[in-house]
Amino acid sequence: MRIAARPNRQRLKRASFALLGCWLCLALTPLAFSKTVDGHGDSRKASAETNPESAREIHESGGPICSVKREVYVPSPKTGVAAQVAVSYLGKGLRRREIHAFQSKSDLAERVKVRFSDDNGRNWTPLAPLDSGPDALRQGTNSMEELLFAINYDPNARRTIQMVFQRIFMGDASQALHRFWKGEKAFYDHGMYRLSRDDGRSWTKERQLEYESGAAFDPRNWTNPSYLNSNQMYGSYEVTILRNGEIAYPAVVPVPYEDEEDRKMAASFPKYVSATGSVGGVTCFIGKWNKRKDDYDWTCSKPVFVPRRVSTRGMSEPVIAELADGRLLLEMRGSNAGLDPVKFPGRRWMSLSSDHGRNWTPITDLRYDTGEPFYAPSTMARFIRSSKTGMLYWIGNISRKPAEGNLPRYPLYIAEVDEKIPALKKNTMTIIDDRAPEDTAAVQFSNFSLLENRQTRDLEIYLTRLGENAGSNFSANAYKYTLKIR
Repeated sequence: MRIAARPNRQRLKRASFALLGCWLCLALTPLAFSKTVDGHGDSRKASAETNPESAREIHESGGPICSVKREVYVPSPKTGVAAQVAVSYLGKGLRRREIHAFQSKSDLAERVKVRFSDDNGRNWTPLAPLDSGPDALRQGTNSMEELLFAINYDPNARRTIQMVFQRIFMGDASQALHRFWKGEKAFYDHGMYRLSRDDGRSWTKERQLEYESGAAFDPRNWTNPSYLNSNQMYGSYEVTILRNGEIAYPAVVPVPYEDEEDRKMAASFPKYVSATGSVGGVTCFIGKWNKRKDDYDWTCSKPVFVPRRVSTRGMSEPVIAELADGRLLLEMRGSNAGLDPVKFPGRRWMSLSSDHGRNWTPITDLRYDTGEPFYAPSTMARFIRSSKTGMLYWIGNISRKPAEGNLPRYPLYIAEVDEKIPALKKNTMTIIDDRAPEDTAAVQFSNFSLLENRQTRDLEIYLTRLGENAGSNFSANAYKYTLKIR
């Protein structure tokens, strides 16, 4: 597999966040934007604007797994404007990066800033502007955006690896998104990665992930058809470090598929769902560190997928967890958009690999350990293994009644994973947040950052409660949730 390197380029002044799903959804997870400042300079105490100690609301709850403390981390600056925060560790120590932004309209985040802490958030560098977005990076009439997706430290390589999402818009970005909702092909997605030896203070040039032949990215000619139409993908928000020294990174790719039933069903769906002839499947990239090359050698699996009668928008937002016995559990988002939600209920989807991600079982629905299915909206979910308990946990939305497409995105749960089945242990289900009487019906608990505090070993979630206030879904604070595992 060829890994194409390319030079750094001028970055962008405004970033796009899409909130609706794979091939459009750019969730605010422990990822951020394409260019980070190096974080040098004097660290300072966090400002009142972003210090949890200044929060005007603290809410505490809990359940079988943990206690939950919710507090305002960054308040909404005014009516109709949402605060957003993405948080991650850089390297294997206590160095943190936070991305702050505001959002007042769908798919666009503004006033994006970044800050760094070398002491686990006790002291921070001043917030600095972060140039990112499609309005500054242009070539002719076309535009581009790059967003940072999954990040992790690989102890075998002794490198931090950052996955980078690239989207090339045909024409203006906002107009391209408008055309997308009408069913037109208006942008092309690809996956890159970069490496750091010094906890994110400097990075290698970006390198392309490939699963098929095709032209490499040419910074002088973005729209080469051989590049645009090959190796299209939408990567995961997690890169998993495996115990055998390899890394696993799932990504959504187009899979050729069509039958008569599929054609009939596609004709009745909203045009944005997907064009006939292919569906969204998931492939797994496996990276093995090559010390001589100072880079990874990559292979990838045959993709897994389902027809539209199972998930109208294919599989998306995949994440991988390594189970206690060495198997890999691939968890995926599906969608019943356009279908009867009772006859075709929304589910979480899964597949297993017994050979470190090279081959996968047919996709089936994720269930409780009792064997019962559950309802789920079309949204993201995450895995995390606690260093405190050694247990693997799943975090995501489970609905009380049949979900319709993306909604409702509440409650937000954490559950322990039974790693032998695998399944969610029903008696461990703990609500992290739920719709309150004062919340609107549109409130959602999704698109969150997640990490384990490396000193306290508490879990931290950073989430914007979109739809919490009437009048505008964007009149929303960014919250920090602290989960103290029992």
